[in-house]
Amino acid sequence: MKKYVAYGAPNPEKSQREFAHEALARRAAAEGFVLLKNDGALPLQTRKIALYGPGSRMTVKGGLGSGDVRERHSVSIEEGLKNAGFSFPTTLWMDRFEGKYRDELDNWKADVEEKIKGFSPIQSMKMFDVIHSIPQPLPACTPILEDELTEETDTAVYVLARQAGEGGDRRCEQGDYLLSDIEEESLKLLSAHYKRLILILNCGSVIDLSILEKTRIDAVLFYAQGGMEGGNALADVLTGKVNPSGRLTDTWAFHYEDYPCSDTFGHRNGDLAQEDYRENIYVGYRYFDSFGVAPRYPFGYGLSYTGFSVSMQKLEVSGPEIALTALVKNTGSCAGREVVQLYLCKPQIPQGCEVKSLAAFRKTSLLDPGQQAEVTLQFDIRTLSVYDEARTAFVLPQGEYGLLLGSSAADTEACAVLTVEKEAVVEEAPLITPAARSFPVMSPKQASIVYDPTLPRFSVEIPPMVKVPTAAAEDTKIQAQLERLTDAEKISLVVGGGYKINCYNSLMGAAGRTSTELLKKGIPNIVLSDGPAGLNVVPCTAVASDGSPRFPDGLPEEWKWGWLKKYETLVKHLPGKHRKVYRYMTAWPSETLLAQSWDAALLEEVGAAIGREMLEIGVSVWLAPGLNIHRNPLCGRNFEYYSEDPLISGKMAAAVTKGVQSVGGVGVSVKHFCCNNQEDNRMEVSSNVPQRALREIYLRAFRIAITEGKPWTVMSCYNRVNGLHVCNNPALLDGVLRREWGFEGLVMSDWTATNQCSHAAAINAGNDLIMPGDKGVRKALTAAWKAGTLDKAALNRSAARVLHMIFCSAAYADFVKGK
Repeated sequence: MKKYVAYGAPNPEKSQREFAHEALARRAAAEGFVLLKNDGALPLQTRKIALYGPGSRMTVKGGLGSGDVRERHSVSIEEGLKNAGFSFPTTLWMDRFEGKYRDELDNWKADVEEKIKGFSPIQSMKMFDVIHSIPQPLPACTPILEDELTEETDTAVYVLARQAGEGGDRRCEQGDYLLSDIEEESLKLLSAHYKRLILILNCGSVIDLSILEKTRIDAVLFYAQGGMEGGNALADVLTGKVNPSGRLTDTWAFHYEDYPCSDTFGHRNGDLAQEDYRENIYVGYRYFDSFGVAPRYPFGYGLSYTGFSVSMQKLEVSGPEIALTALVKNTGSCAGREVVQLYLCKPQIPQGCEVKSLAAFRKTSLLDPGQQAEVTLQFDIRTLSVYDEARTAFVLPQGEYGLLLGSSAADTEACAVLTVEKEAVVEEAPLITPAARSFPVMSPKQASIVYDPTLPRFSVEIPPMVKVPTAAAEDTKIQAQLERLTDAEKISLVVGGGYKINCYNSLMGAAGRTSTELLKKGIPNIVLSDGPAGLNVVPCTAVASDGSPRFPDGLPEEWKWGWLKKYETLVKHLPGKHRKVYRYMTAWPSETLLAQSWDAALLEEVGAAIGREMLEIGVSVWLAPGLNIHRNPLCGRNFEYYSEDPLISGKMAAAVTKGVQSVGGVGVSVKHFCCNNQEDNRMEVSSNVPQRALREIYLRAFRIAITEGKPWTVMSCYNRVNGLHVCNNPALLDGVLRREWGFEGLVMSDWTATNQCSHAAAINAGNDLIMPGDKGVRKALTAAWKAGTLDKAALNRSAARVLHMIFCSAAYADFVKGK
């Protein structure tokens, strides 16, 4: 039996897999870029441009934290434009900006080193707490000087950049959500000097664009975070090689204050312990529509270099199943793709309903000028039912339901009317941890809706409610293995393997692993890796004879602090010794950018590519996709999630999940379940959510992803929901996930989440695996076992689920074969 295994390539040469995945990443980025404004400036007719802005040379490829990836190389916007044949008459501004930022980084590093001087190896965690408490400076804009302008071109491109990440939210301040004075002055100067000005938004989420009322900007493109091939993808779009077909998955307001609960979100009201979801179901476009607030750019919006017409061809109703076929025609002068969006308008009821909600969507194939194609949009009307708290059930009210066909939430036209003759209860659903505190919720004025009498009308028959049992079948192999384990070994199995280096499958940089203590029982550890933008691991290590890693290029940059820098010589690879292993992974576009493609088939392709990379480097579980709702644009982690809408969030997550798991032997962990919608005080904040909003918005996205994608695992979040930590909440983990939705996989905690509450209560509640795990957790569970507070049946169930996950992995199959 092998004592260790090291997956990866034996040489550093670029593989065919890397070339293929780079091409896919480039295509995925280009499909998600959203053209917000274009007054004839795009596509560019010149290859000579003046390039400015922090994101031009120091392009933000992705967010901070678990969303990072250590890829081989990322193509900046400057590099991508050069690759496409662009030239820059002046680079003075970029050169000066880069030099200034390097100086700021050097000063920051010196300051950090001074503050951690004297920390010893046993104080490593505390040392890194100090390091992380001193924010690294981000590239901030510097003024554009007169000598940095040029007369050799009449076209300027300015790349505005922002960065954010886990652990902290954004601020509605200049230089973050708002443009800084320097940025505004720079854009005004460029607008005055150049005939054409294109603004590229290199940021993970919504940003204020009041500058558009203050100065002429000819085109605006939302680049978001394009991953490692973003620079090349942008060049494809700016030159017209690719026609932009991305559509927004969020509503962009004229002003931050236009968003619901803008004054009380997170830090805004000074209370980081309690977050009241006063807007109820009115999130994103549901709020803007229902309260009559005009957005700058509506949900689903995006321009193209061509035009399209969309019309309904036919509608078929089979019980609750609706299928609308639309005819899409390219009415412009170049090839392009259109996103067809179908919304449902419910009858107004006493408790209120949103004006419309997304029911289905489809993206066409590439259509040439004059070409037309049919697309079919399907949905089950029951999935858009109303949750009635008084009856603890989902209900379809009696009345007329309008079908609205269009190209954004603000550009729709009624095309048919569905009639539900009698109110129908479609599903029972109990209350989930009712809020411990009461607060008023927003309620819009309602108006009766009268549809054009000439619209086609269809009656919808709702079948009687049927409750389906969700008991999972017993696995005899797993039960036999469990009987061979002692209680102590079962406890070890439900606690992660921590960060131990010497273990069967050691992958430096991976976020975690299962227990490393059961190899003699025939149970190897498997590896779990971040993150939503790709596999976040150390690209190159050398493997010593005992399986421990050495570092050919020295320690990773983010580890080179304090005493670790001195330790580096001890772990550095010596020429001629040890076996080198290379693991260059793809840095994909951010989840928001991927979702803006509105192309589930494309995301399934991306998922399959990630699955292949997992097999290559021995990762069994990918800690993604993330699909929390974009409740507020200031959430620091919005780039890691898909949308403000539960349907597109759930569908995109399901597509990625199916793609990853289609390769076999690898799985995903859908996260962060649930209501993880802010990062400040994320370990303790209570998301106080009305039951209806919880059911219709925040849980619905997860339900779609889980029932359609069937992920191996779900990750419970840090935060509380209505006062109770989710990892200790049986109503969510056992009741909703398993009994209601039939989820048969494993639930793991977010990293150290159970430290804030109870390890034993987590297992009892159905949180099967406590991550990352350490001796302290095992000790606490052992004490709870002896005291009788750790339920034996719960421990057996959780241990069985961990075993099932391990046995399903390709890594386990290799272990059995002795590879």
